[in-house]
Amino acid sequence: MDVSDVTALYEVFCQVSDPRKRRGVRHPLPAVLTMLALAVLCGARNFRQAADRVAELPTLLLAAAGARLDPRHGRRMPPSRDTLRRLAETIDAAATDRLLCQWIATRIPPPIDGVRPGLALDGKTVRASHDGDPANNVKLFSAMRHDTAVVIAQLRVPDDTTEVTQVQTLLDPVEIAGTVITADAAHPSTETAAYLHQRGAGYVFTVKGNRPALLAAIWQRLPAATSDTAAHTHREHRSGVIIERRIWTADAAGIDFPAAAQVFRIRRDTYDLTGQRLRKDIVHGITNLAVQATTAADIADYTRRHWGIENKIHWVRDVIFAEDHHHAWLGATAHTMALFRNLAIGLIRLAGHTKIKQVLERLHGNKLLILPLLTASRT
Repeated sequence: MDVSDVTALYEVFCQVSDPRKRRGVRHPLPAVLTMLALAVLCGARNFRQAADRVAELPTLLLAAAGARLDPRHGRRMPPSRDTLRRLAETIDAAATDRLLCQWIATRIPPPIDGVRPGLALDGKTVRASHDGDPANNVKLFSAMRHDTAVVIAQLRVPDDTTEVTQVQTLLDPVEIAGTVITADAAHPSTETAAYLHQRGAGYVFTVKGNRPALLAAIWQRLPAATSDTAAHTHREHRSGVIIERRIWTADAAGIDFPAAAQVFRIRRDTYDLTGQRLRKDIVHGITNLAVQATTAADIADYTRRHWGIENKIHWVRDVIFAEDHHHAWLGATAHTMALFRNLAIGLIRLAGHTKIKQVLERLHGNKLLILPLLTASRT
């Protein structure tokens, strides 16, 4: 059994400072965090379940995770629920998140030559993360790779601001040159666009009524939305409906927005199987991707893949890990548990699995399956 990946995770946690006083410490911080990561990988939703999962870990995994050796009985001793909770509450979650994101980013395969990987930015409010006013719930801002659905950056949004002001702070530790940043309509500001262009990244922003002047300029540049003027059309059958997507593009000349190269309009028509239209959605956007290197189909693909951060990260944390039902309002608990959930989702996806819940159940049933999964996540 190859335990090198568990050891590597332990070494990452060795860089996290221990908030406890040295006197009376029984379980080393890196060991506790490593075992908590393995517990979440086995589907633990809260600290009671995490303590149960840790207590069930085989001796091989406990030893690789650095669990304390009881000198009287010679057995590896797992930490209690209260120890797991106290450390999750008091560690520097921001520093730990950066370390884990940097570590898992090194396991992502390099992109195919000529392909610019997308990076989706989006925020998420963790419900039940404050014992008073819901407006004070913890807000987390993340960046997810389109191709692997792995979070490679995350931070907690300060209470006195919004995610819109945190783009630079989020992306400063990340190598984004050659990537394409996608974001929703809250983010198309001149400051963000200039920052991304300066760092060598592309951007694809959707634009709505919160930027009326920019939206009007985009509207004026685009051709009439008729089927014969569409630059690309895509049609698919999914979940009992037919979805047809069309995109129109135009040069962004004359639009006052940093490095803007193209503007676009995307229309999504949803039909039932008889051909009756059920809904129509239209979005507009702007990008600095040059027409010579980027087709309309590419822009449509970046826009569509952006929503993977909602479906493949936020939804999984909410539904499978029950993040919004954890009532994690003490200290850094909400952020800490979110970063461990991101880690578990990322490792499972890098190992080639898409059915997250089934994998969590399988690992819970046989903890030794963690080792081949970790090996697969780096090959």
